[in-house]
Amino acid sequence: MKKVLSLLVFSLFALTLSACKDDKPKDDRTVITYAAWNLGLQEDNNIERRMITAFMEKYPDIRVDVIERPRIVNEEGIEEDSTWDQFFSNQASIGKMPDVFQVDVVIKAILNGWAEDISAQANADNEFLSISEDIRNDAQFGDKLFALPQAMFYMGFFINRTIIDERNADIPTYGVTYDKLMQIAQQAAKAPVQGGDGIAGIDGVNDLIGWLPAQYDQSLGWFTYNESGYHFDSPAFATAMAEQQKYFGSSQSAYTGYVLETQGNPDINGGITVEDRYGTGNVFELGKQAITYAGSYNLRNWLSFTLDEKRGLYNHDIDFIGTPAVMVGESLVNRIPVILDYIAVGQGTKNQEEAYLFAKWMGFGVEGYTKRLDIAKNFPQAGAVNFAPIVANETLVDQYFDLYPTLVEFEKIVRNHDAFIIESLAKTVPGYVNSRWQGRYSAELNMSQALDQIRDGNISLADALAAGLNTRANTEYTIVKAQLDAKLEE
Repeated sequence: MKKVLSLLVFSLFALTLSACKDDKPKDDRTVITYAAWNLGLQEDNNIERRMITAFMEKYPDIRVDVIERPRIVNEEGIEEDSTWDQFFSNQASIGKMPDVFQVDVVIKAILNGWAEDISAQANADNEFLSISEDIRNDAQFGDKLFALPQAMFYMGFFINRTIIDERNADIPTYGVTYDKLMQIAQQAAKAPVQGGDGIAGIDGVNDLIGWLPAQYDQSLGWFTYNESGYHFDSPAFATAMAEQQKYFGSSQSAYTGYVLETQGNPDINGGITVEDRYGTGNVFELGKQAITYAGSYNLRNWLSFTLDEKRGLYNHDIDFIGTPAVMVGESLVNRIPVILDYIAVGQGTKNQEEAYLFAKWMGFGVEGYTKRLDIAKNFPQAGAVNFAPIVANETLVDQYFDLYPTLVEFEKIVRNHDAFIIESLAKTVPGYVNSRWQGRYSAELNMSQALDQIRDGNISLADALAAGLNTRANTEYTIVKAQLDAKLEE
């Protein structure tokens, strides 16, 4: 009898569990997967993860599942994220590519068949069409669009008004000329009296051949590139290279008083190292540098450092002025480089409309950007908004600079500047990495090394051109462009 009762009780218990299981609500939401390099750790719940949560609250019929990048232990025993290429190669090998993902190289995503053509959705989207044409079409090839702009950053010079004012130098502003900027850098610099108390004037002279040629010849873009290829044989490149050579060749010692890149050689500086002058670490972050060349994405960290008593930038007044103007004939030319981050929809996704909606939310879209500003305002610990609005929307610009009222020069650029050159060629120009860095100039030198040798005065530009410098850069471009064209025709 007890055995029968036990069986009866067990059966009832099993039925109850089954009923509970059947009554459990099913998740009927559309699921899209997402992969990105800026998500941080889950427990940090940074602004990007909060944006994902906010999207699901706004669109309750869609669930976003993050594909976490594996953590690995490096040779020093430190845990870090696996590389983006390792991560993506692994996901491709197991057939689990994300529906939406950040794109490090758009060309690679196309050639590997990772990115979907989203031109139909984008061309029907008025917000997308409000983006300036050169920006919105940068990831377009023929009539196909393979990525959306997720963020746009500006390249140029940050200034530390606090330091410059203490040195009784003029405060540089947006639109300052290149010559004037270098004069201010010299005025603001201070030689060290004792260890670590120096002030650096400026750095960034190693990047002149990137943006300066495009000021002298407006048919050129970053690093002399335009749709016909590279133009190292142009007068504009020769002028820019001659300016850069001043700081690295035989005349280098004339600038060691204020140009940071000239101070790394103790043989030239009487045995004084950079650390002797300023201390250990990033000199601008130490609060020991007047002007530095960097991307506006640094605003996220550097603004927070001005509020942190433990940081060298504490209570310092910093701003961003872009690249300076250059006198060309009787005209001032001021073209500012920009870097684009991209987000793509995975090829073959079953939920393309939802994927596009989410990609837009995480990037240029007005609705998503408004939420991003709201999160930054109410949860500052989650991180600052480190990119200005991409779409033409005055309300968003107003709200952005309400959060960062000290960035008066940067605001002028965002509101008024309309002459840009795209710096992030490695993402959208075929073969750029080889044309600029890794391709062979000779058996002994790659392209990057050859350009450094020209910069340092060890090879003349004329001899390098005669040896095929420009031809080699364009050959690398042509090879990959042919592969891309063939892929687009499939």
